[in-house]
Amino acid sequence: MTMKLIKTDEQLRRFVPQQTVHVKGEASLFDRIAHWLDTAEQWLSDTFTSSATLNRIASYSDENPLLHICRAVVAHEALANAIPSLDLVQTVNGFAVVSNQTLTPASKPRIDRLIASHISCRDSAINSMLPMLAEAHAWRGSPQCDFFRATLFVTLADIRPLCGLMSWDKFIELRPVIILAESRLAAEFISPELMQRLRDETLGIASPHSALHTPLCEALRSHIADLVNGRPLRDTALRDIVDYIRRHPDAFPEWHRSDTARLFSPPVFRNGKESPGYWF
Repeated sequence: MTMKLIKTDEQLRRFVPQQTVHVKGEASLFDRIAHWLDTAEQWLSDTFTSSATLNRIASYSDENPLLHICRAVVAHEALANAIPSLDLVQTVNGFAVVSNQTLTPASKPRIDRLIASHISCRDSAINSMLPMLAEAHAWRGSPQCDFFRATLFVTLADIRPLCGLMSWDKFIELRPVIILAESRLAAEFISPELMQRLRDETLGIASPHSALHTPLCEALRSHIADLVNGRPLRDTALRDIVDYIRRHPDAFPEWHRSDTARLFSPPVFRNGKESPGYWF
């Protein structure tokens, strides 16, 4: 894969401002981590953007916010993976990449903190990138878009109430449990049809939330957090949500047409002489 987002050492250095990236006679940091940059860009394409959207983003001007944030994801992912294979020393200006064996290498705790710092920066960039991708029309309908429209938790910040972290690794770990919890709420209370509409609106690929939808999504995420963390469902509160939906048929037509709605509108029994168990 030919790198499309970060092509020069200068572009890479924007994401390592406190590091001396090379010394005289040494290869640039860009040259040293080219393999990891290539791998990180492929990961960005496969996991988040799709190849078509990545190609479009790569054509944007340097001032474009989405291009900048995608470069940040690639740079920090590449650096986090490359650092264990680099010769790093600690200097007054930060870390230097060298091969002179007379210099004392940076300690393992310092290296670990540096890697953790790049992972944290990568995750912050991912969190900012996801809402921006929804505005890229080539992204809608891609497998990557379908992945993120599968839950109401569409950014890394959304999982913070579940685990106290804003982490891509934790997002991936929790996602299957979140999907199961949402499926249960959809089947028993919200309906799959309305739940999917709320997911799409939350991601930003459908019409914006109405004033009614925003508090509804916040409440549902709270109930999903209960299930994910092993707490029992708050049935009374969920039935209040259903009542809220029932009282606003124009705002929630999907629910009123769903099989789930019938769970809350059972047929009325009418007594008749031909009915089994007829009573006076």
